[in-house]
Amino acid sequence: MPLRTRRISLVVRRFAVVGVLLLSACAHQADDTTPAPSAPTVVPLTVAQASKAALTVADLPKGWEGGVASDRTPTLGLPITYDPADCQLLRDPLRDRKTPSTTVRGQYFLGADSPSDDKVVTEVIASWPASQLPLVRNIVAVLPRCATFGGALEGETFKSFARQLPVRGLRAGIAPRFGDPADPKLTSESYRAYAARGGTLLTLRAESDTFPTDAAFVQFVNTAVGRLDAVG
Repeated sequence: MPLRTRRISLVVRRFAVVGVLLLSACAHQADDTTPAPSAPTVVPLTVAQASKAALTVADLPKGWEGGVASDRTPTLGLPITYDPADCQLLRDPLRDRKTPSTTVRGQYFLGADSPSDDKVVTEVIASWPASQLPLVRNIVAVLPRCATFGGALEGETFKSFARQLPVRGLRAGIAPRFGDPADPKLTSESYRAYAARGGTLLTLRAESDTFPTDAAFVQFVNTAVGRLDAVG
């Protein structure tokens, strides 16, 4: 065989060997490819589960009345604006959100004839097919910007401060306290608390007349979160 022909033959063989190796590597790589793990499925609570997680009169001090029922409109209905606008997350994070798959509302009142009086506690347990932890993280993040904020409710303007209550052991949650900056005695104080568990958000609302001290409200928050965790 001529020398030139032999060299061409060797080059062709080398290319063929390289091609086989590349094809083998690609085939091996394809065999090793595994699908990316899918996001965990978030299942909303059923009405029965949410109702079981809600507070009962037995969880409250003597003299309280009220109960829990299914509620398809868990957000406040009154027109209200905030300045800064994202301070709405602290007071009413459910407003303008997609309707939950499941919602129950508990209303409990002390020494009153109707839940429209001041000494009222409202609990909302709402569930979606998506984690609510990002919402709680957003509430925590906005708190420093809302140390003092303003707003308007039905044409009346208001000013408020927001502070975080320390709740030992509260995970994926926050308990803000509100009051009038011009009221040094904090007689207009009110409370909120939020806790996320999977696709469920627990919301608590109470006025200062309902709880004589911050510690009393913190104990109330722990009771409500404990009931939710027991169902989970």
